[in-house]
Amino acid sequence: MLTTRAMISTRKLYFCLGMLAALLVIGSFILQYGFKLQPCSLCIIDRVLVMALALLFLIAAIHNPKKVGKLIYGLLGFLIAIAGIAVTGRHLWLMHLPPDKVPECGPGLNYLIETMPLKEALMTVFAGSGECAKDIPYFFGLSLPLWTMIAFILLAVASWVPCFWNSRK
Repeated sequence: MLTTRAMISTRKLYFCLGMLAALLVIGSFILQYGFKLQPCSLCIIDRVLVMALALLFLIAAIHNPKKVGKLIYGLLGFLIAIAGIAVTGRHLWLMHLPPDKVPECGPGLNYLIETMPLKEALMTVFAGSGECAKDIPYFFGLSLPLWTMIAFILLAVASWVPCFWNSRK
């Protein structure tokens, strides 16, 4: 008798991970355009990182790698997710600063990228601004950045799952 684990191919697993990340991106666009929640600079960086994970996992699904390829995709996915955890951690830290310690609101991400070298623009974004610390909506008792952190943690762990997956031939 086959177990569920043996019945799902590695390709399908990567596809499911890619679709999960794509659904997270779609959800962020629904929140932005459907519910009129404007993302801050850190939220946009998180969105780009989730898009990168979706693309990585979908490429892995097409490629259907063997052992070494799985390790490479796992490492890349893990590193992208860790970057997302760092960005979201910074966002959560800014949100929990006392009101008198919150940095002033700065220019938007588009303006920074257009007027500064990329390194300086990113350093300015990570320094934080008041827009990242403003009142954030809560969903099931958790802030949206905290939900994003949970998603990145799950995707970081999930990026290694195919490395240990016994798929059918």
